[in-house]
This record gives sequence, structure tokens and C-alpha cells, in this order.
Amino acid sequence: MKHGLSIDKVCNISNNHKINEQMKRIVLHTKDVMIVTGKSERYSRYLIKKMKEHYLKESHHYITIKEFCDYLGLDADEVEKVLF
Repeated sequence: MKHGLSIDKVCNISNNHKINEQMKRIVLHTKDVMIVTGKSERYSRYLIKKMKEHYLKESHHYITIKEFCDYLGLDADEVEKVLF
């Protein structure tokens, strides 16, 4: 342990980096709606609000990418290719 990192710590850092590369978000943000639809920030916020009303969600709840795709009739795989 020359520089304060044991081999176990180095392996854990390496493994965590690999895990983070594979993780994808499941929640939708305004910017995501803007990218997929090509609409403005204001319209994207409005659309998220309408989806929350449709799915009976409270204001602090998130919309998932799957819900977004179902609501707009989009293919989830295509949307994920654009976003990730």
C-alpha cells in the first residue's frame, strides 16, 4: 500500500466504474423531452405536467421514460438510443 490505495480498493473503484457505465436513468427530465420532441423548454414542462395528471402523480413524483413513451406512443428502444 504505497499511495494509500490497497489492491482491493483499486479493484472496487474499477468495478464501480464498470457498473456506472451500464446504469441508465429511468426518470425523465425536461431536457430529455426537448431532445426527443424538438419542442421548447416551456412546452416540455407543460407536457410533463400533463403526463403527471394523466398518470395521477403528485407534483414531486417523476415520470419514467417508459411512461413518456407509452403516453406519446413512441418506441422505448428508439428513445433510449437518442437519450443515451
